[in-house]
Amino acid sequence: MSANNAKVQAVIETTFNSAINKLAANEAGNCYSDLYVQVDAESGELLIYDEEDVLVEKTIIFDWVNTACDDDQFTQQVAATLKAVLAVLVTKKVFDNPCFLKPFSVSLTDEDFSVIEELLFLDDENLRLDDPLLKDLDADLDDFLAKLLSDVK
Repeated sequence: MSANNAKVQAVIETTFNSAINKLAANEAGNCYSDLYVQVDAESGELLIYDEEDVLVEKTIIFDWVNTACDDDQFTQQVAATLKAVLAVLVTKKVFDNPCFLKPFSVSLTDEDFSVIEELLFLDDENLRLDDPLLKDLDADLDDFLAKLLSDVK
């Protein structure tokens, strides 16, 4: 994968915005609680599907075409890039559209729609323990307890 990550993220963000606009403009009045993302290392395609496995948007990321990475490394790098883009979209409140029901998730899947990794999970009522804000909570609590109980023997 190339070091041209900012340009790749911009293309992915544009693709997600286009997909979201298409879903929001759907005249059938459908509501969505899941989106699925598929990537192809050979062709560089990024495909976004709705929860009924209907293709909503696709683009080609030329930096991903025939990458030198093995499949697992490619998937990890793509997932990290997609998570970064989705975090930006969340801060821009693009998923606050009434066509998206909560809990809402975006998942990276294979061609059979088996989930490889959950990229985004939004819910107003529940807090996920794998939230990046809580990633060092165990270590912080251990440090706190060690300091608190340091004078007790």
